[in-house]
Amino acid sequence: MHAEEYHALVQAILLAAGLGTRLQPLTDVRPKPIVPVANRPLGAFAMEHLMRSGVRSIVANTHPQADKVESTLKAACPRGAELRFSREAILLGTGGGLKKAHLSFDDPQASVIVVNGDTLFAPDLRRAYAEHLARGVVATMILRRTPNPERFGAIGIDEEGWVRTLLGTPTDPRVHEALMFTGVHILAPEAFAAMPESGCVIRTAYRQWVDSRTPVLGIIDDSPWADLGTVSEYHRLNLELASGSFEWPGVEPRDGCILPASLDPSENIRRSVVGEDVEVANGVTLDRCVVWPGTTVTRSASGAVITPDHRIDCG
Repeated sequence: MHAEEYHALVQAILLAAGLGTRLQPLTDVRPKPIVPVANRPLGAFAMEHLMRSGVRSIVANTHPQADKVESTLKAACPRGAELRFSREAILLGTGGGLKKAHLSFDDPQASVIVVNGDTLFAPDLRRAYAEHLARGVVATMILRRTPNPERFGAIGIDEEGWVRTLLGTPTDPRVHEALMFTGVHILAPEAFAAMPESGCVIRTAYRQWVDSRTPVLGIIDDSPWADLGTVSEYHRLNLELASGSFEWPGVEPRDGCILPASLDPSENIRRSVVGEDVEVANGVTLDRCVVWPGTTVTRSASGAVITPDHRIDCG
């Protein structure tokens, strides 16, 4: 597929309407897609990867604190990409959210890439999209290997990549490997007819397709993947980005830290991520800390997430 053809065809939905309950109390202040990670909104990472992959049209669904989410994502959207919003007055779930968001696209007859706004994952979308079109399938799931796929709802594929089992059922002797679903998938235009008005896309549309033997493709992609499910995981990922052990284009740590230009790594600030407009009192030291923008830090801390409203010990 030529690059021009890819650009003309590909559009994406960014799922950004979830409540982020596992990340409370942080998400009480900022919904998960705009929680700061390495000093940028979390949803910006997905938009950046979509842009690098050739996507130019993105629709993000929103629900809690929709005005704040939409203004923050709009400001963070890469130049050259068009970002629209599908606001949900009542949370519609992944299936209902996709069905509603799809109505916002100019070209309803093109396939759509779907990504989560709350993970860091950079799969080879060009390869997956080309395979999706070549196989002529209703849906393509991006999967990855993990020691415990059952924990995430195992997806079973056969040797040719066809999805045979979903969430571990039905049993099928042709299953060659059980994997986890990354939350990234590609949907043909006809897929949206199977979406519910409200509810989970896996337990409705995908369940219907797999049970009726409608071809669904699974593509394995072992690119680094991170889910910010809990405050501890959020803390760990920020420090991995700061140390360089989790690499992402545009994230450039300095001596194990990610800091605004006005701050330099020092004996007082080590292995930390510190946002803009942070005031650190004299004599205060920070080690392995994530400090949100606009915070005043008056006491030393180690292994903590610090916001204007919270100080959470992460060990």
